[in-house]
Formats: sequence, structure tokens, C-alpha cells
Amino acid sequence: MEPQQVLKATVKAGGSFGNGETFYAKMNRDGRIAIPKLVLELLQGEDDEESLVGSVFEVELEPAFLKRASGMLVVLA
Repeated sequence: MEPQQVLKATVKAGGSFGNGETFYAKMNRDGRIAIPKLVLELLQGEDDEESLVGSVFEVELEPAFLKRASGMLVVLA
């Protein structure tokens, strides 16, 4: 994966059965991605936990397919 590549990221709470939350992200130079605050709130709501500190997550990363259409950048998933 290239550092500036747009990725489709899916995050699930460890041990949960479900689709998880999907969002688009770019990887930092050190290999980390930022999880949007809304996604964290949705994940926290699934387990009714007060804090996600120390929680284990399953993260799937895949390239997002990009297509240019009439001067606009369209993300296809």
C-alpha cells in the first residue's frame, strides 16, 4: 500500500458478529489510520461501554477504487 492511497477501512469490535463500520481513510507515514469520531461513537454504542480504552478491534483495509467523472472524483465501493 502506498502512503497517499485512499483505503476502504472496516472496523469491528473484537469478537463481535456483524458488519462493523466502514469509512475511507489514508494511512499516515508511520502506518496508522485515524478512525473518525462518529465511527468510534457507533462502535461504543454496540457494546454499551463507557470507554473504548483497551478494547480490541478487527480492522480490514482494502484499496478504494477511484474513478474520475467529468472533473469530479468519485469513490466507488
